Amino acid sequence: MHDLNNILIELSFIFLQFLLFVANYQIMKKKIMHPAVLFSLIWFTVLLLHFIFKLTILPDLFPLSTSTFLIFFIGTLAFSFGGFVQTIIWQKKNTEITPACSGQSNINLALRIILLVIIAVGLPFYIQAAYRVFLASNIDNFFVGLRTELSYGSEDIGPLKYLVSFSYVIFAVNLYCYLTEKNRLNGILLIANLLISITYAVFVTGRGLFLELVLIYLGLSYLLNKNFSVKKIFYLLIFFMLVFIAIGIMYGKGGSEKNTLKENIKPAAETTAVYLVSPLNALEWERHHHFQINYDGNHSLRFFMKIAEQLKWVPNAKVEELTQPFVFVPYPTNVYTIYSPYIKDFGNFYAWFMLFVFGFIHTFIYLKAISAKSIRYTVYFSFLLFPLFMSFFQDQYLSLFSTWLQVVIYFEGILFLNKFFVSPK
Repeated sequence: MHDLNNILIELSFIFLQFLLFVANYQIMKKKIMHPAVLFSLIWFTVLLLHFIFKLTILPDLFPLSTSTFLIFFIGTLAFSFGGFVQTIIWQKKNTEITPACSGQSNINLALRIILLVIIAVGLPFYIQAAYRVFLASNIDNFFVGLRTELSYGSEDIGPLKYLVSFSYVIFAVNLYCYLTEKNRLNGILLIANLLISITYAVFVTGRGLFLELVLIYLGLSYLLNKNFSVKKIFYLLIFFMLVFIAIGIMYGKGGSEKNTLKENIKPAAETTAVYLVSPLNALEWERHHHFQINYDGNHSLRFFMKIAEQLKWVPNAKVEELTQPFVFVPYPTNVYTIYSPYIKDFGNFYAWFMLFVFGFIHTFIYLKAISAKSIRYTVYFSFLLFPLFMSFFQDQYLSLFSTWLQVVIYFEGILFLNKFFVSPK
């Protein structure tokens, strides 16, 4: 009877999430890439997968309580409401919203070549730094040792790590230029940039970086490609899952290079399923084990607290590390969904309020992107897809604030430099 009650509760909330997705889809005029629509779709999908995996490949997965389901549902509602409020404000300004169309590339070719040369020259130095980190791990397998040391050791890539986000910004710029002006030279620059960015991502050993590349392509393609279809989203995500599994095997997670394809299928499937749904259970575990609200901002506002700590403004601050401890649900996981840092800092209402803010801001960027047709908002929208898609996994909005700040600085710097390369008309 207890299991039946859990199943009914879970199905009820899955249905509510589905209704919210349908409502958003209709209210936002069937625009699947509207942030509110995407957010509700992602959470409906993850909750549905949680239910399916518990009945199939993850039979020991702990059940979720009604209070945890409520956190997820109200959070989706808050994000959606933020998007709805922004959309209403936008419509009241009588701004015409039309799909972006192809336009002339406005980033100078010479500047793009110079930027590409910079990340290409920096790549071997980055690989050399990665090898130094690997040696410190004392592990035989290169990628396993590198990942272990980067995640849990004391060694670091150093200043060269900033080349990673730099290469992604340049990739977005080159992709924008290719989609607005498809010629051979733009295609060559784009492919070269993609290969360099992928190489950086491999040596970072974080599979999320591959998803970010996919989402940058998805966002720009949606806004600039007249032939974009919803099927492309499905195909891209399937492609990413295959890459995710293959990279996982290379990193020694979810399989082994020494095993046959058949031997790798089961562990790879289980590991992928754990990645997708265990964060929900991790949040459940966290909320019911020695949990207390800190009221200090050291989790969600860690970037600002770290600066305040270094400036001696808050000398007693204890800024939390991004890498969290493992819990067993019973499958091991150390990610706790987007809600964890906000709830630990100031409670549920703070988490819901921040989701409202994210939905509001994200929708503003989206509406500017589809109406202004400028490279600025188009690129920013594509980058914001990553924290949105990763919301079921962990917070990537404020927790990665320093990364987004880098993206803004790099991109605005490129736009500024471009003025010196463009001849006045």
